Amino acid sequence: MRKLWAATVMAAAALTTASRPAEACGGFFCGRQPVDQTAERILFATNQDGSVTMVTQIQYAGAAPDFAWVVPLAEVPAVDSLAVFPQLALTALDTATGPQFQWPDDPSCYPPVFDAAGGGPTAGGADDGGVTVHIREEVGPYDVAVVESSDPAALVDWLRRNNFRVNDAMTPYIRIYTSEGMKFLALRLQPDAEVSDIQPFRFTLPSGSPSIPIRLTAIAAEPEMGITVMILGDRRYGPANWPEIEIDDDQIVWNPYQWPVQTNWTALVARGVDEAGGRGFVTEMSGPTTSIAEQVRNTMSSDEDQVAARDALLPLLEGNATITRLYTRLSPEEMTVDPIFRRTDGPEVSNVRVLPRHVDGRDLCGGAPGTASGAASPCDFAACGAGGLCRVVEGAGGTQPVAACACVPGTTARTTFDPSGRPTVTCQDLRMSFLNPGDRALPDTPPLADPCATFDCGPNGECVPMNMTPTCRCSAGYVAVGAIAGDGSRATTCVLPDEPVPTSFYERRIPDLPDSLPGGRPVDVPPPVIEATSGGCSAGSGAGSAGALGGALLGLLFAARRRRRS
Repeated sequence: MRKLWAATVMAAAALTTASRPAEACGGFFCGRQPVDQTAERILFATNQDGSVTMVTQIQYAGAAPDFAWVVPLAEVPAVDSLAVFPQLALTALDTATGPQFQWPDDPSCYPPVFDAAGGGPTAGGADDGGVTVHIREEVGPYDVAVVESSDPAALVDWLRRNNFRVNDAMTPYIRIYTSEGMKFLALRLQPDAEVSDIQPFRFTLPSGSPSIPIRLTAIAAEPEMGITVMILGDRRYGPANWPEIEIDDDQIVWNPYQWPVQTNWTALVARGVDEAGGRGFVTEMSGPTTSIAEQVRNTMSSDEDQVAARDALLPLLEGNATITRLYTRLSPEEMTVDPIFRRTDGPEVSNVRVLPRHVDGRDLCGGAPGTASGAASPCDFAACGAGGLCRVVEGAGGTQPVAACACVPGTTARTTFDPSGRPTVTCQDLRMSFLNPGDRALPDTPPLADPCATFDCGPNGECVPMNMTPTCRCSAGYVAVGAIAGDGSRATTCVLPDEPVPTSFYERRIPDLPDSLPGGRPVDVPPPVIEATSGGCSAGSGAGSAGALGGALLGLLFAARRRRRS
């Protein structure tokens, strides 16, 4: 069976949704259920004629001229199916199908009280310098092209000549898909469009099985990146070539002194994927679309955005009997095989989960995390990655303790965002780096500056430019703590943890990368653990990546994005 490809674009900042007065809400579009703010969202909807409609989320931060987005496709999409899709509709469906947590049925454990708060289409297949141009069209704010070539160099040249910013580091990944005969859907903003005009994009392919070209994602993915896949079909769907991971609800740790309630659900998923070898999806929900479609249908609102979201989402729900929601968290080195999804048997899966009062002998109603009676630990909610070990560090100035990460040789600590939008640290594979300071991201552009030149990891760490973002390699026994300032700049510092890191931890080694995943920075032998130093940050050797790309902003696939300056 031919494979069908779709993907979303990495978030450069946490997704936020402006709250609206209750009286202005249209029911379904007024949800307040928290979701993974940093996850990428993909919606597949099967059609009776065998075609599949896909909606891909596009999140971007940067200058409008720098935006470009490219995704490989097995077939040429129908020209009349190309359209923008309301972000509100995708966000609302994500909220409605995401995990919902109920308090334990125990009066002594009740929560405290909180205050409520276009041009005409062109198609055909004209040849342009060894590149077949199947479609060139204006759709909403986008200039859209569907192109094909057996020559990856010719394809890159065409994209560059047509102002789709692609750098040399992408060529090995382009070659993967051109060798498989794939077409490429490319988007860029029209000259008069602004970044605020960016919306999810919708298109329909004639046939195939839903799949994600995850190998390309490795170029610019954040570590422990969340991916949410929602599939509308005639029955339940599941991963065909990846394992399905089950999470025991009895392991859910939660914080009763925060609202919305904080749980370790996303951390459990990340650890489950790591334990499965870096590959797997959790089925968070699967069941009939009837009730969701009814809520959407009954949305009565004078708000134009809500009406547009209702009208875009309802036909997809009414045309399919079942919705399945799958979730995973992956780091770049784990993105080695493209996941494919297929119809599967199995019972309905409720997205409502009852929180346990006791986990591993701990009474979770015993107090707030960080207090003398608190049963939950900051490490319960953290995911340091397959090459990491979490340790608690006392907060500065009497603040609450925080989670920090020790990293095995061959990895480095990167400050990023956790699913709730808070700063966190994850250990990232040093090999997944594609541009070094001094390289030129694009021809005729200035050399890339060293992001470590002004970055300080503290006296017990070394700065390594990873993905053109400063990261920290800590001395043995030290752990990395992350913070993000109001201006978006990242800080990572190596400090001593409350509990020592075992010496045996540093004997671990990262696994070899498969030949199918072109690495950026070869690491034949894991770098030695650094001895403690008295100086500040020093520039790491030879690490870089697609992060800055000389202003070309790469996200999931070839989606151009600019990483936060740090």
